[in-house]
Amino acid sequence: MRRSLLVVLLAVLVSVPAVAKLPSHPESIKPLFAGDDAICTTWSLDEKRGLWMTAAHCTVYVVEIEDENTQIMVPIQDLMIGGQPVTMGMIDVPNDLAVLQADVHAPALKLGSYPKVGDLVTAYGYPGGWQAPLPTWLFVSNPFFKMYGRDWMLLDGSVWPGHSGSPVLDRKGRVIAVVQAHGTGRYSGMTYASSWSTLKAFISNALPQ
Repeated sequence: MRRSLLVVLLAVLVSVPAVAKLPSHPESIKPLFAGDDAICTTWSLDEKRGLWMTAAHCTVYVVEIEDENTQIMVPIQDLMIGGQPVTMGMIDVPNDLAVLQADVHAPALKLGSYPKVGDLVTAYGYPGGWQAPLPTWLFVSNPFFKMYGRDWMLLDGSVWPGHSGSPVLDRKGRVIAVVQAHGTGRYSGMTYASSWSTLKAFISNALPQ
């Protein structure tokens, strides 16, 4: 009986598709601190220049002034990566993407190719101040999802506070999106991420030529 159960278990494990693995350099994914608190996740975009990607809402507050119908971006204070202070780089609030600069250098993660519906992907982040990048497995539900006047990637599966800014990796460990929010209401149990095309365009503009 035990032998038959073991055979079934091994068959199930073999049939499970391979998921994205943590990059060979774990230091490429780090928590983003505001003072003593880990608030989001960031990942290396350019090793030489010390450029790190995250979600824009991890770097600034957007304050709306109703009387003037304007918005003011207020930087979050005391941001740090790897114990080093952060300098604001390129911030795209409408698409919730940001590049930060710090004197911290790690191998850059590479951009993957356009995903397909049903692709199994992995978000690596620091939810709840976790001490190491925690993998969360998700499925691509809609790679190009329009809502609130912008483009998203809709992922099947939940993330937690602290996952914002996390890279979403394909099975080759390449970035296809950035985690931005967890779904609510009819999209409860889902995850919102940047669309692949939006991320690609942002990176093209952010990286020095």
